[in-house]
Amino acid sequence: MKTYVIALVIAIVCIFIGLRRNSGSKEDKKKCAPLPEKITHGEITCTDVNMEGSTCKFQCTKGNFHLHPSSSSESTCLQSGKWSNPIPCCAETCPPFLPLDMAILVHRNNYDDFDAINAEAADLLPRLKMGEGGLHYARMYFSGKIHDPHILFKDSVKMTSEEVLHKVTHELNFDNTEDGRVNIGAALRYVKDNVFVGEEDRPDVPNVLFVSTDANSDDDVAAPAKDLRDAGVLINAVFYESEGVVPDDQMLLDITGNSQLITKRAKNHPISYYQKLNEEFLKYSCYATCKNYT
Repeated sequence: MKTYVIALVIAIVCIFIGLRRNSGSKEDKKKCAPLPEKITHGEITCTDVNMEGSTCKFQCTKGNFHLHPSSSSESTCLQSGKWSNPIPCCAETCPPFLPLDMAILVHRNNYDDFDAINAEAADLLPRLKMGEGGLHYARMYFSGKIHDPHILFKDSVKMTSEEVLHKVTHELNFDNTEDGRVNIGAALRYVKDNVFVGEEDRPDVPNVLFVSTDANSDDDVAAPAKDLRDAGVLINAVFYESEGVVPDDQMLLDITGNSQLITKRAKNHPISYYQKLNEEFLKYSCYATCKNYT
């Protein structure tokens, strides 16, 4: 009887220790940042909420929407406390659907580039849908100031791609101001105050600005560019090299804040060159449809 009691006590102690160990191991599990309960046009289901080892699956629930990128259909909470994949979004096929708020600032001293600029727009814009689920588009020419007329987001959302293209190629003013100045800084401030504002600037899609110029700026670009970047705008600078003009590398870096977002292009490229650039732009931009993948 005594032996039986001792054995029973040992068994109870072992069970208790085992329970403590099991409960302790659960407490020792890492936690990842909590995921939202759902994604726009989709849902998230997890095996163990945001605990280590939990696997969350993403699924789109609205017709014609699919996970983007398609490779991120699930994510696992790792021992490091991080998810194995960022949250995807549910998006329609890109192109023609490119949910992007994109603004373009253009200056040229060399008017001969005008046909090439129009050809680039003529190749890209008809492939994209404007408005809901698609592109919000702004385009402005500038020198000492922003020229009239121009296209802002509030204009493009009411137009088809063909109508936007016609406005770009037939209505936008390319005349430089009489003072001969190139005020990129002033143009950047205009964009911040008049373009990435209002309900047409969607909070859930990337904001991208392209600054295209063949001249260096006569005013300061650093402060207004930083204000835009701090507001979440990704700025690309494209400098078209022309005879007798040496691009100011520090100016370009002040605009973008990142040397990888600076491009220098030689003049007199064939149209096929610009078509290739558009293909590269679409390849990257369609991949970066979700803010998590920009």
